[in-house]
Amino acid sequence: MAATVATFGLLVPGADARVSRAEGVLPPGQSGYVSLTGLLSGSGSPHLYDQQPLFVNFQRKPFMLDQPGGTTEQPKQGVTIVRDAYGVPSITGDSDLNAWWGAGYAVAQDRLFQLEAFRHATKGRLAELTGKDALEDDLISRRDYYTADERAQMLARMPAESRARLEAYRDGVNRWIRHVNLDLLDPVGVLDLPAEYVATLTPVEPWTLDDSVAIGIFLGRTIPSGDGSELRNLRVAQKSGRAALEALVPLRLRGQLSTIPKSEGRFPQGPELTPAQERAALDRSLELASKLPAASRAAVAGAAAKNDLAAGRIGRVGGSSMFTVRKPGGGALLFNGPQLGFSAPELFVELEVHAPGIDVRGVTAPGLPIIGTGHNENVAWGITSGLSDEDDLYAEKLVPGQPEKYWYKGQIRQMDCRDETFRYKEGVSALLDGRVPELGSTTQRICRTVHGPVQEREGNVAYARRYAIWKRETETLPAMEQVNRAKDIQDVDRASRQLTWNENLMAADSKGNIGYWHPGLFQQRPADYDQRLPLPGTGEAEWPGLIDRASLPRVINPAQGWLANWNNVPSQGWTTGDSTADERLGGQFHRVGWLMWLVRSLAKAPTWEGAERTIRQEGSVAQQRPLAGRRLRLAAAGASGKAARVLAVLRAWNGDYTRTDAAGTVDPGVATWDAFKQQADRIATAPLGPVEGFAAKPSSTHQFDATDRQAYALRTLDADGYRRAAAAAFDALKARFGSDDPARWREPRRDIAVPAQGAAQAPRQPFFDRGTWEQLIELEP
Repeated sequence: MAATVATFGLLVPGADARVSRAEGVLPPGQSGYVSLTGLLSGSGSPHLYDQQPLFVNFQRKPFMLDQPGGTTEQPKQGVTIVRDAYGVPSITGDSDLNAWWGAGYAVAQDRLFQLEAFRHATKGRLAELTGKDALEDDLISRRDYYTADERAQMLARMPAESRARLEAYRDGVNRWIRHVNLDLLDPVGVLDLPAEYVATLTPVEPWTLDDSVAIGIFLGRTIPSGDGSELRNLRVAQKSGRAALEALVPLRLRGQLSTIPKSEGRFPQGPELTPAQERAALDRSLELASKLPAASRAAVAGAAAKNDLAAGRIGRVGGSSMFTVRKPGGGALLFNGPQLGFSAPELFVELEVHAPGIDVRGVTAPGLPIIGTGHNENVAWGITSGLSDEDDLYAEKLVPGQPEKYWYKGQIRQMDCRDETFRYKEGVSALLDGRVPELGSTTQRICRTVHGPVQEREGNVAYARRYAIWKRETETLPAMEQVNRAKDIQDVDRASRQLTWNENLMAADSKGNIGYWHPGLFQQRPADYDQRLPLPGTGEAEWPGLIDRASLPRVINPAQGWLANWNNVPSQGWTTGDSTADERLGGQFHRVGWLMWLVRSLAKAPTWEGAERTIRQEGSVAQQRPLAGRRLRLAAAGASGKAARVLAVLRAWNGDYTRTDAAGTVDPGVATWDAFKQQADRIATAPLGPVEGFAAKPSSTHQFDATDRQAYALRTLDADGYRRAAAAAFDALKARFGSDDPARWREPRRDIAVPAQGAAQAPRQPFFDRGTWEQLIELEP
């Protein structure tokens, strides 16, 4: 792309430069260790919950390399582990492999039972640990991912250096496992064995390479993006027609907010179709939809559940934010706040690694010898879920009476099917009730077609998912190793072209260069069918291939001097696809609009203190309220009665949902804004007919964000529609609070539960729309 060539011409030349300041926070804490004696109270390590107060008060701890140590350990010759005041380990190895051996050892000390849960979850064995409720998760893990033999083949294709790091990490984990197993023989009592092993009657088995590979595969595919929403879109098309589909799931939106400015180039996902070609493709897809069985509510709900990961698995696709700003005279600021669902312990674990050729600190998922987001001496980087459409759902035409045979290119094909046995037990609850945990099993039939795993069946059709990243998830690990060792932005750029996952990547170097990439493997879509609906599996809608990664969205040193992303589209020309991420359907009301407004202001005078104010405002304001200011003003100009009173409340409120009065209640604008959005949704979508499958309220991760339907209402209703929504909101608020006085429309400050991934019992915390890990880094020339 011409824009890419131009941006490379603006690279700042090298000089002696460094990361000059860095802070981070990982609530509730670094450790996940709960002792046997602390099982009922969720206590054990002093670092279980010690970072939660920092987080709640928008504070962070030091995140620079070489923090002062509190304890020092040498578990092996050539390996030294120094832990800081928050229990974060700094591992120094006399070789690269010894350093990652130490990382495995230290992470096992902090998160051994979480490692256990992760390897069970990613191999479809979570029900063996936690009980029957995880059986559906286990089915998805085995159905949509790989067998042990396939994982072994993927491991064998990895570079020798990456395999060696995995082996060293494995050996470090196993050294700690050997220690806790010896604890069981200690006559004084169990010392370092996590209580969950005893509570669930789970033996502490050795860690394997396959365990780490399974976790890496899961992270490489599921955290960056979920599956598509084709079945939901199919139901809308079948029930409500073309107009409803195009209204609620548009491929493009006027005012779409992209991380790469329009002036820096247009990066479509493959060849762009003309409007006429897109209309013809939709005509063809709607004709197919009319011949497919009616998409059931159960099938739509099942697909939605797949995209919203259960608490027992690794994280949730909830969003993440990041920004970077160039400083006058050189240097840069970078912030990253991955939002992966609060839990105790968190998905991420923090560590620092020193070895010949590498000095790096950051966070990663337990089980992998890599730093996912963090900094070294010269480069800082962050990631957010890409959430782009990198898979397609194929409608396989079944042979009547033969559910495992289907038509493909004029031939009858046999599905690749196998029986999988799933075991389960009740887990902790049985022991606490004085009962022996129930043991049981069930068998499920799992099938694949030429396109991929069969996820749903309706009548004479089986729906199979084809993934662009299929069997290539592990290629991301060596690419991220390159990012960890990057000396400047050019090194990050080279590494980005090897990534196979769709995590947005943003980086800054100490020379003052900033950059953004939207990497991964993406399909070349068949031009004759619409992106939003299932494709025919009979052979006429095959992918021509994958998109050249060199042509994917990326920019270095944009003229505006800043970049921001909150899971929005990467560039102009990029479509919403099948709406894997419904929030992208908000157009100019996407939550990133608020972040961009803040960062644009910060870029005028980029300072550390200004970045801190930006982070606070980003994480404490209902994003669409400031974005709707002009429309609210226009609606208020002609309002009277109930509508005028509601609009006055909204205009007087700045969107902050965290400030409370002496009674602990928030501004009346909080409840009023929620009621207004709900009524606007009802008014705007009523003419469209049934629109099932779209979220009725925001997710727990983004409680004050707008749903896709609410954003549709905010961007399509005129001033009169806003007034009608306001009047209806008045009646709803009066009924809820028993008063027509807006001053009484105050609700308690909302909080968010912090679920456990073990026996940890973190206290509830006030809600913020913020990262579950946050890092702020300053780089100077």
